[in-house]
Amino acid sequence: MDQTEFDKKVKYFHENMPNQCPILYSMKIIGSKWKIPVMWYLMLNDGQHYNELKRSIGSITNTMLTKSLRELEADGLLKRISKGTVPPSVTYHLTDTGKNLIYTMGDLFEWGRDIMEKAENDKQNA
Repeated sequence: MDQTEFDKKVKYFHENMPNQCPILYSMKIIGSKWKIPVMWYLMLNDGQHYNELKRSIGSITNTMLTKSLRELEADGLLKRISKGTVPPSVTYHLTDTGKNLIYTMGDLFEWGRDIMEKAENDKQNA
């Protein structure tokens, strides 16, 4: 992005800023360390069981996964579907609101990949 494009975006944000900052509001909903990875893995493979999510994410504790799932459900970003069987079979699915983050997640993915590659290149050239 060149400076002119950047300045246009900044001007747009200034002119359209509501009373409460939308970024702060968004971060209140998805800003904990584990919520974005939970949503990312549900985007990649919708309808996962608890243990599948835990394996996908890796180093998350049971406490934090449970807390993240409950908060994301309470905020309307995912839904928990129980099949009513014994033993219980529960799967997690993104809601339409949660699915709307695919573009933002995609941009974050691309941005992260670009800066990772740059860091690797800088390290190799040092």
